[in-house]
Amino acid sequence: VWRRAAAPAARFARLPAPILPFTAPKKYWDRHDPAKFQLATDTKPPEGAPPYAGKRGGEIGNYTPIPDNGDVNDETARKLIHGYYAATSFMDAQLGKVLDELDRSGMAEKTLIVLWGDHGWHLGDHGIWTKHTNYEQANRIPLIIVAPGTAKVGSTRQLAETVDIYPTLVEPAGLPKPEVPQPMDGTSLVPVLKDPSARVRDHAY
Repeated sequence: VWRRAAAPAARFARLPAPILPFTAPKKYWDRHDPAKFQLATDTKPPEGAPPYAGKRGGEIGNYTPIPDNGDVNDETARKLIHGYYAATSFMDAQLGKVLDELDRSGMAEKTLIVLWGDHGWHLGDHGIWTKHTNYEQANRIPLIIVAPGTAKVGSTRQLAETVDIYPTLVEPAGLPKPEVPQPMDGTSLVPVLKDPSARVRDHAY
């Protein structure tokens, strides 16, 4: 959470991330019925994909009862998806508390909010769990920006990178453009916040 006070100041709140090991109070697990989860139907690598494009095992192999080869049976798959859903629900509830407090304190209209993650997560598609691939599921991340007085409500198809977040926050926060010895890789998304149909880049790395 970034907050502009009398003098520009930044506040950062790290929410409990839905990552291994999935940790959340029981009530968030109880919100989801594992029997209703739809398991991945395509558990094989894409046709013609080189072996290094995918990932079996890895960090998930550190947890019982995941086998070393990363092959997960249906029962374990439901437990993993259950944990992911529970942890995500827990994180969402904590975010709600932050937003409620901003409303209660009257700071909502003076606060820039950015919610993002550093990667996506495979849930058994292509036989992959967790991250560390260049497939859509791991590369696409959540990115939500609330900028009172700047951003219009809505969504956009603008490609973006996490390096764009910093330059995007400088202008609405009323901060001067940074004087740095080398150019920044990021591109300000402010034009897109003002007009979701605007485009500031045609690619993302």
